[in-house]
Amino acid sequence: MARISTYSNISPVTISDKVIGTDVGGSPADQTKNFLIGDILTLFQSNITLQNVLDAGNTATQSIILSGDITQSGGAVTLGGTVKDFNGSLGNNGETLVCNASGQLVFGSGLTNQNLDQVLAIGNTATNNINLTGNLNLTGNIVQTGNIGLTGDITHVGAYNFSGGQFTTTATGTMVLGGSLTCNSSISLTGTVKDYTDTLGAANQFLVSDASGQVTWQSTLPSPLASSALTVVNLALSNSEGVVVTTAATATDVRIPLNAGQAFPIGTKITIIQEGAGQVTIAPTAGVTVNSAVGLKTNAQFAVAHVVKTATDTWYAYGNLTP
Repeated sequence: MARISTYSNISPVTISDKVIGTDVGGSPADQTKNFLIGDILTLFQSNITLQNVLDAGNTATQSIILSGDITQSGGAVTLGGTVKDFNGSLGNNGETLVCNASGQLVFGSGLTNQNLDQVLAIGNTATNNINLTGNLNLTGNIVQTGNIGLTGDITHVGAYNFSGGQFTTTATGTMVLGGSLTCNSSISLTGTVKDYTDTLGAANQFLVSDASGQVTWQSTLPSPLASSALTVVNLALSNSEGVVVTTAATATDVRIPLNAGQAFPIGTKITIIQEGAGQVTIAPTAGVTVNSAVGLKTNAQFAVAHVVKTATDTWYAYGNLTP
């Protein structure tokens, strides 16, 4: 049996040192050969695995620093402890590992390099909420082919273009517009309509606007009242279904224009009151016919007369009139 001799080293063993070993299978048999300490390193690298090293005594207090790549060709990587990012920082609650432009993983909450489609694709479902505490700025289009269920409020300050589909609210839902509604096409109303006071219209009522532009359901139209001290009063569309009061002290003409100038709807009625001392003559413009059984002049101060349009340029006059 061979014996191993020991001796005291004057200095530590280096990679360049040589040791003596026996090659049992050499020729001649049991020949003695010298080899470098570096040969032992080669032996280890070709025969020792990382698992051998870890099993041999690596602990949580020891670090493994890799200057090369780790290639995982199969199996799972299980992380039972904490994980630090490229900067050596631990992640906060809810933060994710995000790759930066250099390929380094850092903990963050901004998902800097991921778009919304990527975020949703990794696992968000209809039962998960997306909570936005800041602004959502969209520079492209949103293409929506399914349904969007909204139980909260949406505040939109930009343009919203809706085309090619149908925007529907349920029977219990409402849409409140704080601004104006501009329609460049048609609006089809298949349900009920409420006015400014949140009231439904009754049978044969119509929407009437007040001076503030607010509409209410009414059964009769308010009559516009116009008072004039002129001796020539030209009827205009603003006098439709209204009252014209003359206050001049001298003779006054109330002129009915051609349909081409003022297209009063057929059936329009205008009331004329002579309040001043000047007698009123209902004067048709050339091309207009005014028929009357009694005449076209008011017969006294405070007389009341009416004119009614029955055809394009045909009117009838009646009331306190005289030839």
